[in-house]
Amino acid sequence: MKKCSFVAVFIMNMISAFTTKTGIFFLKFIAKLPFAVLYGISDMLYFIIYRIIGYRKTVVADNLKNAFPEKSNAEIKTISKKFFRHLADLIVETIKMNSMSEKTFRERVVFKNTKIVNDYFDKGKSVVVLTMHFNNWEWSSCVALPVKHKVLGVYKPLHNKYFDEYLNNSRGKMGSVLVPNSQVLRTVISHEHKKEPVFTWLAADQTPPAFHKFWLMFLNQETMFYPGPASISKRFNHPVIFQKIEKTGRGKYVSQFELLFENPADKSETEIMKAYVRKMEEAIRKNPEHYLWSHRRWKHKRPDNTPLFT
Repeated sequence: MKKCSFVAVFIMNMISAFTTKTGIFFLKFIAKLPFAVLYGISDMLYFIIYRIIGYRKTVVADNLKNAFPEKSNAEIKTISKKFFRHLADLIVETIKMNSMSEKTFRERVVFKNTKIVNDYFDKGKSVVVLTMHFNNWEWSSCVALPVKHKVLGVYKPLHNKYFDEYLNNSRGKMGSVLVPNSQVLRTVISHEHKKEPVFTWLAADQTPPAFHKFWLMFLNQETMFYPGPASISKRFNHPVIFQKIEKTGRGKYVSQFELLFENPADKSETEIMKAYVRKMEEAIRKNPEHYLWSHRRWKHKRPDNTPLFT
């Protein structure tokens, strides 16, 4: 037990070191390694985080059990192991993103039916695109390559300014413009005034601060959501589109778009968010190991005086 604790502290200290200026230099060096080498590193990383330090194994197991009460302990363990293998790949792929060329992105991330999005650009209309923390959402920041809109990638700033800058530089390599979540409304309003169609891109399944009061059922659990995506789409009547990312091989992804609401102004915020949640659940149930189970998504509990929208 003491040995395991020592290893865990050592690994976490190493991770902290990589978020300094010197650490960022080494991350950029690692990003230049070939994929074959990086996936070898991923295999070792899986062994360390799953077998040795047991990084958030309890969190992952509890999240899976609550989301899939019908599954046996053996099934939960199998999904958990597959998730940690995927997480290790996701870590090295996110590092690799810093050195990836347009050619490499186009080879590894295939976007289908972008006509759904581009037709709205031709009509001079902005869109709100809802994605999720599923498969490699980071690589899909290259969505600016096949779509005609200016892509506004909404993100939650990290506490570490060096790593935040490093990650956003990687995310914006192919043309996406990164917008902090606190500035998304004013940014959309600015483009509305200029009559510039934008693609407002949100991974809207993040955990909001506890003061938010918008709760829905998600994966058999009462879950708090940001209402912002629905309120923005309604306010400006921007069509709402769901983006699903599927993994077709190691380091290979296919992204598809599906129209949820063409005229969201006619819908309630609850209807919009429920449609988004149902699409997420459909994708997760098909390939549960590809969702971000290590995130403490359900750490808040709904207060008794707060409604659960159904």
